Amino acid sequence: MSRLKELISGVKYIFKGFKVLIANPKLWPWALLPTLINLILLALMLATFFHFLGDIYSWLSAHILQLGIENPTTWYLHILDSILWAINLLFQIIIFLLSLIFVLIISYVLGLIVAAPFNDALSERVELLVTNKELPSYSFKKMIKDLLRTIKMETIKGLVLILIPVLLFVLNIIPIIGGILYVALTFIFGAWDLGFAYADLPMGRKVIPLKNRISFASKNKWGLIGLGAGFIIPFFNLVFAAPMVVAGTLFYCDKHEEDQ
Repeated sequence: MSRLKELISGVKYIFKGFKVLIANPKLWPWALLPTLINLILLALMLATFFHFLGDIYSWLSAHILQLGIENPTTWYLHILDSILWAINLLFQIIIFLLSLIFVLIISYVLGLIVAAPFNDALSERVELLVTNKELPSYSFKKMIKDLLRTIKMETIKGLVLILIPVLLFVLNIIPIIGGILYVALTFIFGAWDLGFAYADLPMGRKVIPLKNRISFASKNKWGLIGLGAGFIIPFFNLVFAAPMVVAGTLFYCDKHEEDQ
């Protein structure tokens, strides 16, 4: 399968996730609570973003040379002043995008960590549904163990997601194109990470060795980028976490079956 087909196939799993969730009301209780939690987080993050956006821009713009010509007197100075105005506008757009990206990353990490126990339970029930297996008997000890393991893994994933964009941030030292590269690569990495975060839920629950999980992520990287393509939509993960849990679980089950 070509990379483009793998990418498109990954995107299709997003719609499969919605379809399976809608068609199975018994999954809804496990999807409702994390969705409500994520919506509250979304409201808080939006309020925080717009409240501090002006301060962020003022601080960053104070450290960026403001280009312009004061009182241009000739036609070519007017043209040059217009070009410099366009460059300043580009800086403003880049600053806005960088700020939004960091907010997206933080909200994504918080969403995964807070909703982790519910996502894990939903993923388990989806896998049992598609494999026609019986639900294991309830165990409080197992629930606590799974809760701690899940939160730990989601926290590690979140730290990695924050670290990589921070490292990519050095691209901004490259004039003009650096900011564009940073935005593009951050979105690509974010899409892959989002796809892997949900496809990894069944593997984490089964305590599959890390090297096997990394091998799975490497082998299916283009499909995972497609699965996580919703990352380009602001706050997608907070609003549609439940369908993404279903989509990621379906993705893993299908790919795992193909490898058998």
